[in-house]
Amino acid sequence: MVKVGVIGCGWFGSAHARVYKALGNAQLVAVVDREKSYARRLGELYHVNYYTSLEEMVSRENPDAVSIAVTPQNLFEVTKQALEEGLSVLVEKPIVSSETELRDLERLLNRHNAIFMPGFIEIFNPAVEKLKGLISEGRLGDILSLWSRRVGRLPKKSIGWKIGVSLDLAIHEMYVQIYVLGSPPLKISSYTAKLLNGEGGEDLAIFISKFPGGVTSTIAANWLTPSGLREMLLMGTEGSIMVDYPNQSIKIETTDKTEQPRIRKEEPLRGELAYFIEHVKNGEDPEIGFRYARDVLNTLFTGLRNKLDI
Repeated sequence: MVKVGVIGCGWFGSAHARVYKALGNAQLVAVVDREKSYARRLGELYHVNYYTSLEEMVSRENPDAVSIAVTPQNLFEVTKQALEEGLSVLVEKPIVSSETELRDLERLLNRHNAIFMPGFIEIFNPAVEKLKGLISEGRLGDILSLWSRRVGRLPKKSIGWKIGVSLDLAIHEMYVQIYVLGSPPLKISSYTAKLLNGEGGEDLAIFISKFPGGVTSTIAANWLTPSGLREMLLMGTEGSIMVDYPNQSIKIETTDKTEQPRIRKEEPLRGELAYFIEHVKNGEDPEIGFRYARDVLNTLFTGLRNKLDI
C-alpha cells in the first residue's frame, strides 16, 4: 500500500483526494493547504488528518508520495520541498512556470531518488488512447496535419493564477500531440495576445509547429470563448479523425464512410493516479515522467520565444 498525501485543497486537489481514497493500492493519509479552512474541509470530508505545513505532515504521517495541486506560480517551490523531504511527486500542470524553474527541477531530480510524474491528464483519456492505437494501425495512412483547439471563458488569472493561457490550456494539446506522434516538433512559433485586464500572461495563443515527417500542427487556445471547447482533428492521406475530449469520443471520416467507434468511458484522473501509484510502488520511473515533461515544456518555451510577426 502506497501512503499518499495531497498538497493543495482547491477543486483539483479535492479530486485527487477523492480518487486516492478509492484506489485499492493507495492510502490517503493527509491533505495540506496553507489555508486552514480548505485543509480542514477536505480532511473532514475524507476522514484524514489535515495540515497547513508540508513538513509537519511528513513528520507525522511519513507518506511515500504526494500529489501537488497548488497555484502554478507556487508549483516549483512546493515540489522542491517535497523532493527534499524524500517524497515521490505527481505535479499538476504546468509543473513549472519558467525555463529557469525547469532547469532547477531537473537538477533537483538528479540529486533525489524519487518518482516524478507530470499531471498530463488527457494522456489517460480513453479517446486519446484509442486515437494512438488507430494511428499505429495506419488507419489514417500518413499523418499530414493536426489541429487542436482548447478554449473557454473563465480566466484562471481571476483566481490568482499568474500564468498565461499557453501554460494553462495549450500545454494539454502540446503534450497530446507529442504523445500521439511520438516526438516533439522540429520547429515551433507562436502568436500571443493579452486582451483582458488584470495580472497574468496572455489570454490568446496560437502555436504553429512542424513535426518529423513534415507533419504540420496548429494549436489555438484562449480565455475568450463563451463556451468551453476541447477538440483535436488529425488529417492523413486516408482520412481524418476528430477527437472530442470531454465526451471521450472520436469520429473517423474517409472518402466512403463515417465511423464513430464505441469507447468505454473512464475517468482520466483515476487512470493517471493509478499509473503514478503503480510506479511508486514498483520504484520505476514512468514513461510519462520528467523527460517527457521536459520535452513538452521546452517546446512551449521555444514557441513562446519564436514570435510570429503578423
